Formats: sequence, structure tokens, C-alpha cells
Amino acid sequence: MVTKLRGLHHGYDTTMDAFEESANRLGIDVIDLYLVHWPLPARDLYVETWRAFERLLADGRVRAIGVSNFNPGQLDRLLAETDVVPAVNQIELHPYFPQHALRAYNSGKGIVTQSWRSPLGRAGDFLEDPRIRRLAAKYDRTPGQIILCWHIDLGAGPIPKSANPERLAANIDIFDFSLSEEDMTAIAGLDRNTRLGGDPDTNDEE
Repeated sequence: MVTKLRGLHHGYDTTMDAFEESANRLGIDVIDLYLVHWPLPARDLYVETWRAFERLLADGRVRAIGVSNFNPGQLDRLLAETDVVPAVNQIELHPYFPQHALRAYNSGKGIVTQSWRSPLGRAGDFLEDPRIRRLAAKYDRTPGQIILCWHIDLGAGPIPKSANPERLAANIDIFDFSLSEEDMTAIAGLDRNTRLGGDPDTNDEE
């Protein structure tokens, strides 16, 4: 069970209260993974918020704590001013925005990278790209399976969204093949350094 803290609840006491509300609504006592949804640097409360997360971890109310949409500078500050290294950093990650530096940073700190922001794109996007479709034909897979395999081969954990049972089954059926180095390089050519979502340095999303 994973849930996130909304931006409007940043701060030590408000985080503790928000956690209790979430746990009550979910009907459970212990949450497996609790995440800070955005750093919201303009508010400058994410360190205080993280200290509340550490308290929840120490009290056994959560099994692991992590962040979402944090960049290396924000993570550096957390590591310098608090005690627990985030277990996870959920970030926007897809072939148009592969985040090489941030993935390397996470790996170097022992932080798992999860691809949460549209790992399969929106309204087709790169799933319709001729290079992806050629690879799908080569491996006898769907374009979505090719992209999800790319995430796995990068060492990231993609979180695709679907309510379609057939697509859900296809999304899981990706662990019996890998992309060749040549084909990983071909997908790297899709990099546009383009976000689909907000920027962690400026986003003020609640």
C-alpha cells in the first residue's frame, strides 16, 4: 500500500495529521510506502516534512519512506539535514525525458528510481514513434511492452496506468526478454529533454 502527502500538508504537525487521516481512510494501521509528492521549494517545508516522515518510520507506522519529483539539490539537502535516505524517488521518466543525471544520482545514493509520470506517454506519444514500432515488430511485442522493458533495463521501476484488463496483463508480461544494447541506443535517440509534467524547481502543485 503506497500513498503520498499532498503539498498543502507540508510541515511537521500537518504531515502527522494528514498521515492519520490517510491511514483512517484506507482502513489500515501501517502503510508500506509513504511519499512526499512534491518538494515545493518555494514553501521551504520539505525538510521539516521529512522529519515527520522519519518519526512515522521510527514509530512503525510506515515500512518505508520516499519522495517524488525531487532533484539532486533537494535530495542533497535532505541527506545533509536529516537521517534517513529516501527509499524511493518517483520521477517523470520516459524516452522523451530519460533523466540520465538524476537516475545516476539516485543509484549512487541507494535510492530506487520509479517512473511515475506517464512512463508510456500520453495519447500515444512515443508509442506511435516508428522506431518503437519497429522494435515492437522485431521482438514480437507491443510498443508499450518495449517501453516498459526499456524502463526495466535502465534499472527503473515503471508504474503504468491502465484500467484495461488485457493491457494490464500485457504490462506485466515483460520479464522474459531484454532489449539489446543497440536497441537501447536507438531508444536513447528519442530524447527530447521534454517534460510532460511540472518542474520540481518551480512546481507549486498542491
